[in-house]
Amino acid sequence: MTVEYPSKLYYAISEVAKITGVKAHVLRYWESEFPTLRPRKTRSGSRRYRQKDIDEILAIKKLLYEDGFKIAGARKARREQKKAGDKPVTNAPQMALGFDGLSDRERLDHVRKELGDVLEMIRALKEEKAAAPLKTRKANA
Repeated sequence: MTVEYPSKLYYAISEVAKITGVKAHVLRYWESEFPTLRPRKTRSGSRRYRQKDIDEILAIKKLLYEDGFKIAGARKARREQKKAGDKPVTNAPQMALGFDGLSDRERLDHVRKELGDVLEMIRALKEEKAAAPLKTRKANA
């Protein structure tokens, strides 16, 4: 996707928000979460983004919105990309479930079974918790 925007040395946060499709409050939040995103500030405190900042924002946006990373995972991926010379990181997704070679139906069955096991554990813990006060009341009587 090619983004068309005027070529300038510095961009205001509103211009960057339009160019990248990321709201201004999100850009400010990302500045606190990603050490690689540090726009310059004027004396009055307004942010001035350069082309490299816009490129960084687009890379972060791709990791978060398209690749499904969480903030911490995207931060780590950007760090690794910087080490690798800004080449995209081709790691597996943040959480590999080991469903390779299974059909959608088999995956769904596997997830249902695992969720059923978790539900059984929760019910067993509830029963133990409910039975525990009765034992302590009898011991105190």
